[in-house]
Amino acid sequence: MDEKRALKIDLEELCLAMENNSYDLDYYLDLETGEVIFISDYMDDANLEELKDRIDENPDRYEPIPKAESYEDYDDMVDFISTVEDEHLVELLEIAIDGKGAFRRFKDVLARYPEEKERWYRFKNERMKERAISWLEAIGIRLQGE
Repeated sequence: MDEKRALKIDLEELCLAMENNSYDLDYYLDLETGEVIFISDYMDDANLEELKDRIDENPDRYEPIPKAESYEDYDDMVDFISTVEDEHLVELLEIAIDGKGAFRRFKDVLARYPEEKERWYRFKNERMKERAISWLEAIGIRLQGE
């Protein structure tokens, strides 16, 4: 069995990077330091060029961080709904996730149910952590202390 390399990584920062699916931002994991690095077209040119050069010159050191797929968000909503006990809320959420704009409508419904909204955010954060850890395992990394 391959030994996974332990790295000290800010898991919350990694999750935020994976969740940010903006096309003008790219995130990389520094496989030596565990640092999450982001590159944006809006950075000042000198800094941007230096970062891009560093990554281009050391492709084995910097791993592109994958962006969350929209189907994963949708699956999370479906899975969350299956944990809701209030049958009326289940019905409202199922209607909300049908069709375009599902995520916005889902959050709008939850806004009227503060406890369930909080539970949703905890659920979603746990799912992102699981995805981040799975991705790290897939590239041969484990969180230091895990």
